[in-house]
Amino acid sequence: MLSGFIIAVALVLGGLAVMRFGIFQIRKFKKGETRVTKKVSEQIAFLIFFFIILGLIIYSINDFLF
Repeated sequence: MLSGFIIAVALVLGGLAVMRFGIFQIRKFKKGETRVTKKVSEQIAFLIFFFIILGLIIYSINDFLF
């Protein structure tokens, strides 16, 4: 029981860290400090990473509440 709680909290904190990193990247992009690449493979990799993180956040919140 306690180990499940610790895992859920770790997943939530990890998701928050990833979102914070994303916010920093968006700010850099708005300032023009990052360049935009239009490679399809990079976009697919980003989408896969995004959905994995989103799934982990939903899973951890679901496990934490129910």
